[in-house]
Amino acid sequence: MALKKPPFTNRRIVTEAEADALANRLADRPYGDEKVVVEPVPEILTRTTISLPQNTLREIEDLALYNKRVGIAPKSVSAIIRDALDAYLKKI
Repeated sequence: MALKKPPFTNRRIVTEAEADALANRLADRPYGDEKVVVEPVPEILTRTTISLPQNTLREIEDLALYNKRVGIAPKSVSAIIRDALDAYLKKI
């Protein structure tokens, strides 16, 4: 069964002057000049190995476990170390 097309009785009639004004307004506009949202490039995480004193590592592991249980960030040893290094690098 075919669908009926709606009547065009409520359609606005564009005058020739309005069409020319729109064409003139758009003629000077280059293609692709619209706002382009640039998404930030995600940082690529790279593995590395570091040596820490046992007591320091245990404290960081305890803090990570506590954060997981409470539901706050950072929740992993890696995230805690990343935050600490970021803070240190911003300070110097």
